[in-house]
Amino acid sequence: MFERTRALYDDLARTLGVAALPADPSGSVQLSVGENSTVALFAEDEFTLLLASPVTALPRQVEYGRILWLLRRNFYDSPIAPFRVACDTAGSVVVWGRVPVEGMTGEQLAKLLDALAEEADLIREEIEVDEGADEEDPAAVAQ
Repeated sequence: MFERTRALYDDLARTLGVAALPADPSGSVQLSVGENSTVALFAEDEFTLLLASPVTALPRQVEYGRILWLLRRNFYDSPIAPFRVACDTAGSVVVWGRVPVEGMTGEQLAKLLDALAEEADLIREEIEVDEGADEEDPAAVAQ
């Protein structure tokens, strides 16, 4: 694992009040944050962490307002920058972004992880659909 990443993870562990973070040899860590979220940290290189939080399965039918709300999260002036909303190959909505490691403290990273988990919770709430709705009837999708 990269030296800067290890130092940041050690500082994050102290901030969280745990002995250590269970990173794999490549520097990846998965943490439960809040009541509903998981955030994965991937050490891309000595200087960059990729943070990702799976949100939910992409709803089969989503109305215009929800799609607009999600897509606005990806504008340059988004309130969640440097994070973006995306969909992975498995059809899951994911919030992800890259952050620089240099100069970051464990306390700053902990706040960033909390903010990312809060955004994932908000997205779950905003795009929630009635799972029992008839997929053939667009009017049956919860508003």
